[in-house]
Amino acid sequence: MLDLHRGRILREVARLGSMTAAARALSYTQPAVSHHVARLEAEVGTPLVIRHGRGVRLTEAGRILVEHVEDVLARMDDAEEQIAAIAGLRAGRVRVAVFPTAAAALLPDALAGLRARAPGVTVTLEEAEPVTALAALRAGEADLAVVFNYDHLPPDTDARFRELVLCEDPIRLAVPAAHPLATADRPRLADLAGEVWASGCARCREHLRWACGRAGFTPRIAFATEDHVAVQRLVARGLAVTALPAMALGLHSEPDVAVPAAPGLGSRRVTALVPDGPRPPAVAALLDELAAVAVPVPDGEGDGDGDGDPVRAGSSAPAPARAS
Repeated sequence: MLDLHRGRILREVARLGSMTAAARALSYTQPAVSHHVARLEAEVGTPLVIRHGRGVRLTEAGRILVEHVEDVLARMDDAEEQIAAIAGLRAGRVRVAVFPTAAAALLPDALAGLRARAPGVTVTLEEAEPVTALAALRAGEADLAVVFNYDHLPPDTDARFRELVLCEDPIRLAVPAAHPLATADRPRLADLAGEVWASGCARCREHLRWACGRAGFTPRIAFATEDHVAVQRLVARGLAVTALPAMALGLHSEPDVAVPAAPGLGSRRVTALVPDGPRPPAVAALLDELAAVAVPVPDGEGDGDGDGDPVRAGSSAPAPARAS
């Protein structure tokens, strides 16, 4: 491979017409410039300059080489400018894979914050359940994955990823407003053993079966849909009871659905995952914005025993951003 530094020197010789002038322009000695040109001629195997009078002119080979050197240097300048733009958040790209509820509850505010901070950064979003989002991250098809998991399930992350915990999202019981447990002081999950249940994605159904199993029964799940609005409407019509994340209830609350403070349903941990190693500036900036809009659960609510407000996006309260 030809030495680009020597090519740059040859370009200066061609531009100024002499070794001495090129040496002055480059702050070199004249013998040093002559040495570099001679080494370059040795590399290409043919003369590049012809000495005439007190100056030099390019041979045909020298002219062709200088033209290509100028093209390469121009592309290098473009690359430096683009890299500087990315580093300064004047450009860049982030591909995000995110589960549906977070796509509605967290991403819009985070992306708005990123747009205000770095309008040149481009973000693309793919809605995907955690398993699919992680597959995209592993395949290099996403730069950042927003996922959730439950403590009793195997962790998603491994040594290949860095994890930022955004928030704990408590799971709430939802029953028809006319249900006897709707106004109960402290309803027990076991009181719903004979009910028909609606549930969400496969991971949420697994958690529901786990929670109900701890309460001594297996839930009869007749309706399975990832649309949390559809789940609430089924409950509102008296067709089922359900357990929903507070984040979903913060996005939509059906009028005829009651959310009593039932213990035992636990919570899910919402996290952002990125490949281990240095983070591109645009990815790091979006992580900052996600941490800013993810609202932490007040003390005592993470186990599902409390009766506080659902987790909502859009607050300026900081998230418990713990890297692990």
